[in-house]
Amino acid sequence: MSGDFQPESKRQPSPETPKSKTDSPQNNDGEGQVWGAISTLVAGPAVWGFGGWFVDGWLNTTRTYTAIGVVVGFITSLYIVYVRYGKN
Repeated sequence: MSGDFQPESKRQPSPETPKSKTDSPQNNDGEGQVWGAISTLVAGPAVWGFGGWFVDGWLNTTRTYTAIGVVVGFITSLYIVYVRYGKN
């Protein structure tokens, strides 16, 4: 009966296993933020430009709305990157 029971004052803390570098979200946090910002900066003009291209085809205009969409997408994506990552 004297087996594993020890009073709290006599207990030894169990050693924690060290985490590897890939387990820690802090080590990959900067890299994830960079890829998130890059993908936002690429996706914004692509999505808005595609929307402008669609409107150009619908209204039978020549690349007017595509250019407007790319510019609006770039400005919007810059704003989103600033709000998400720039205030840290």
